[in-house]
Formats: sequence, structure tokens, C-alpha cells
Amino acid sequence: MFGSPDLATALVLIALSVFILLTLLSYHAPRGNHAGWGIGILVLATCLALLTHSLTQPGLSQALVLMLVVTGMMMVLLTYQSRRWAHAVWWVGVLLFFIALPLLGVGRGDLALLALIGGPGLLMLVASLQPEVPAAYSRLGVPETTPLTADDLATERSRYTRLAGTITVATLAGVWLAGGVPRGEVIEAAPVITAVDEAASARGATLFQEYGCAACHSVTSAAPGVGPGLKGLAGRRERLDNGTQVWASEEYIRESILQPDAKTVNGFSKGVMTSAVAPRLPEIQQSNNIRALIEYIKSLK
Repeated sequence: MFGSPDLATALVLIALSVFILLTLLSYHAPRGNHAGWGIGILVLATCLALLTHSLTQPGLSQALVLMLVVTGMMMVLLTYQSRRWAHAVWWVGVLLFFIALPLLGVGRGDLALLALIGGPGLLMLVASLQPEVPAAYSRLGVPETTPLTADDLATERSRYTRLAGTITVATLAGVWLAGGVPRGEVIEAAPVITAVDEAASARGATLFQEYGCAACHSVTSAAPGVGPGLKGLAGRRERLDNGTQVWASEEYIRESILQPDAKTVNGFSKGVMTSAVAPRLPEIQQSNNIRALIEYIKSLK
């Protein structure tokens, strides 16, 4: 989600800016619920961004999530009119919050984040529209004859606004620090890396310098420079900018040389290597040259 500029990232950044501005405004106009509106906008924008991110992998789980989102929107609209529906939305929010960990356990970090943020977001919505609902659960064991005061209702609104805001901001910070939304581990078997052709590797070392590859890629370390470090690359797992992981097979190395933007390593931008290799691409594409480069990269153990 945050590995490269896209609409989802822009949406979250705009929402974050609005949240900050409304929070600052709340200091000048404390009577208005500006901070609550800011958190609500941030929660909604983040959920939409995560939903968009998860739907880039079509499948049954995505269809189920989309169905739940549509159903949830219908229930939210009914919450405005019915306290019974507010109770239902409340428990949907609780359920979403608690299924985040199982989703993470099965390798769907994107859906886990959606549940983690969307669940408290629904709780905040119910607390804002129908604070009597969370107050009823908070007062279990208290005689029903005890009336709810305005302070009681304000406490419920404030409690769940803080919960949703804290979780959303903390999750966004975690996603940025981790470099992308986790999308699960690699499920295919590790690639078989064939023995290095020493003669081709030696020629590849010469071409590596001739084509200017050494200016961006370290061959003595896996640490990144302008481009990813290549030492130990062959057979290693690489995390891409969309959160997925791939094995660095010989085919992956070939594709990364000839079509650098097909799979972009997390933390790097598209277009940089493409423009760098463009002048020499016809020469690099020759079978003996591309094979020599692959053998040389394989040799960097």
C-alpha cells in the first residue's frame, strides 16, 4: 500500500492531513466534535485503502470481504433509525476486531489490518450515534432504573473515539515503518538454483561493470544502495512493494534485468532501472549476455 505512490496512499495521506487539521481546530473550538470527525474520516479512508489493496488479489476471501462491507454499510445506515440495528452493528465491530489475529495467522495481513481498524471504527460509530448501546454493556449489573446522564453518554463517545483513533494511527505508523501491508508468506517451493557456469560468470562480471550495473547494485553486501544489494540474492526471498514475497529464482533474476518494473522490490521506485538499462537493452537481451549476467549474480553467494 505504501511501497509506491498510488491512489490508496494518496487517500490515506489526505485523510491524515484532514485529521491533523481538525484536531488542531478542536483546540480553538472545544465545543465542536472536530477531533471525532477527523478520526472518523481517517478510519474510513484507511479502511477503503486496505479494502482496495486486498481486492488486488481476486478470490473467495475478497468476495466475502466485499459482501461484508456492503452488508455493513446497509446496517450502518439502519443504525441511524434503530437501536436494535445499533446493537447488531456493535457486535459486528467486536467480531471484526477479534478475527484480526486469526486472519494474520493464515497469512492475510491486509485483511487483518482491515478488521483491526474497521472493527473499532464501527464501535466508534455506534458510540457516536447511539451511545446508550455501549453504555448498556458498560453498565451490566447496574440496576436499569439508574438513569444515564449526559456525562455517561459523553464518556462512551470519548472512549471509543480514542480507541479507534489510537488503533488507526498506530497501525498506519506500523505499516509505514514495516514498508508495506503484509500479504502473507511465499507459498511456492523454494527454487532450484543450478550450478554456476564459471566461464559465463566471469564474462558476466565484465558485463556487469561495462553496463554500469555496479553503480547502483552492491555485489559485496545485501545492503541496498540505489538498487537492491545482490550478494546472496539467488534463492533468497524478496519482499515486493505490494507486500508480497517472491523467491529470487533464475527466472526472477532474468525478469528483473529485462523488465525491472514487473516486480519492484519494496523500498525502491519503478522506472529507475528501466531508464538506466534502456540504451543497452537490445545488447543485454542477447541470450549469451543475459545468461552471463544471471550466472554472475548466482555466483555472488
